Amino acid sequence: MKRMMTIAIALTAACSSGSATGPNGMNPDAPNNNHGGGDSGNNNNGQHDAPMTSSKKTVFTIVLENHDYAEIVGSSHAPYINSLIAMGALATNYKDTAHPSLPNYLHMISGDNQYPGIIDIGPNQIPYFPAMKDNLGTQLEAAHINWRSYQESMGTPCNLTDASPYATKHDPFLYFTDMQGSTVCANRNVDYTNFDADLASNEYRYMWITPNLTSDGHDPANDPVAALTTSDTWMSHQVPKILQSEGFTSGGVLIITWDESEGRNGDDPDKVPMIILSPRVKQPGMTSSTAFTHASYLATVEDLLALPRLTTVTSAPSMMEFLNP
Repeated sequence: MKRMMTIAIALTAACSSGSATGPNGMNPDAPNNNHGGGDSGNNNNGQHDAPMTSSKKTVFTIVLENHDYAEIVGSSHAPYINSLIAMGALATNYKDTAHPSLPNYLHMISGDNQYPGIIDIGPNQIPYFPAMKDNLGTQLEAAHINWRSYQESMGTPCNLTDASPYATKHDPFLYFTDMQGSTVCANRNVDYTNFDADLASNEYRYMWITPNLTSDGHDPANDPVAALTTSDTWMSHQVPKILQSEGFTSGGVLIITWDESEGRNGDDPDKVPMIILSPRVKQPGMTSSTAFTHASYLATVEDLLALPRLTTVTSAPSMMEFLNP
């Protein structure tokens, strides 16, 4: 992880035109079976349109690690990821919010870094964690929306201890008091081996996926090309089942992004790809240069699931511009 400083602390994906039917049978022009409301993005007056409210809409999220936008988009080392870009939508000006990893993950579900963020720390590191702050998990529980965070190599549900290639810092839901409490943590934070059965059940409306430290492109840290190739291969094995699932084909949305950029080779030190796939994408291969950040991720998920915005992301631009109602 870059910019990591020694500190004493009590103790942490060239977009091209895609065909109408892309890899794995995804058809962006397929009929939209979601009968919810309209687009909840920002209109020209800065207001939010009414969110879509289908109870069967599913939002999938995959977060990968430590690669620059320029290292991924158009790269021969990531052919599968680039095929997804061609069939979906790409935000070309999406940026992380901090360095190192952890504050980015926390920002994605709470709109705030939650701690100074100089180094990655664990979910029970006093005085910062667990944090008594509202987060996406708080909202999902209050709205009775069935959801889970899937962590590859986690092993035991709600595992609060690092055990490589599993890293607690890549499961942000572990860092909040209400998410650690009672049965919520073990029921919601589970090993990725549970994902296939849960996907087939079509009972979960929000599904966050973190590959392990090898699958997500983090390792080997000293060989970013090899790391990217490994994560691209992992994606080629895992994403097709999402694209073929009822939760996706019925108007679901798959969001793929990276936690942070590395700024290698003079690349932008903060810009990462943000890829949106859905049967509702307005045009395969479309792009937007709107300035988005991880706060936009949270705002977009809230809009998709008809949740009220947390105060931390009230004015964050939504990525609903990519989607038809």
